[in-house]
Amino acid sequence: MKNMMKEYLENDYTENHLRNFCLYWMNASEGCGDEWRKKNDLDCLYFNGDLRADTLMSAWTPIKWVADCLNREYGINFYKRARDDEDRNCYLKLLAEDRDAYLPPKHELVLLLDRFLELAEQRCNYILLPERDMNSARYKTVIDGKEVWLFDEVPAMLSHLFDKDSLGRFFCDEEGRLNEEAVIRWIRREHLEMGFEDGKVCKCRVLPLIPGLDPYEPKWFTEEDEIYSALEYMVNFLRARMEVIRK
Repeated sequence: MKNMMKEYLENDYTENHLRNFCLYWMNASEGCGDEWRKKNDLDCLYFNGDLRADTLMSAWTPIKWVADCLNREYGINFYKRARDDEDRNCYLKLLAEDRDAYLPPKHELVLLLDRFLELAEQRCNYILLPERDMNSARYKTVIDGKEVWLFDEVPAMLSHLFDKDSLGRFFCDEEGRLNEEAVIRWIRREHLEMGFEDGKVCKCRVLPLIPGLDPYEPKWFTEEDEIYSALEYMVNFLRARMEVIRK
């Protein structure tokens, strides 16, 4: 199975998957527009330029969780794009060029993050949405006039698919009624059953991102134990999805 990160970076690709993502983001940020995205977004590359393509699990979000957590005592916060008065890629350059200074290579969080990033650049981390607008809605949506952050977290996405006022709106008929069968078909088409208890697709069986967290409720993690649990979920999910896709 092709690794499009490897094809995109060519000779710059290494087994340092954090560096791969940083180089990819710096290059991809040099252009904009649909034609640029078709040729420079990994999600589109995995789906032959289809603009409905999307990344299942954000790679940047857990990088920021871990980097911010491990550098809290130094007062450093990392950003994918820096402020306008700074080099916009300065944080990506720090991580690409001197990752061990900020992410101790033997720390258990860093080891788990590395396992996640190795999977995150592969086909198991990319999906094809029913509608293109669902891309941005998976990160932040509007419910009853209020902004709701979902952070691209998979349990939140799976739960909100069954809510007609949230992501379920992409599966509603012309009269605004949720077509739950269409939701289930899409979940099965995209091989997301491992996000449900015993693989049984329904809202009440969505598995939580971390123990004790309502799957419908996303959370931005700052504490080491929660970040570790979230990364474990993400690694296990992508490994399971990889096995299904390979069949």
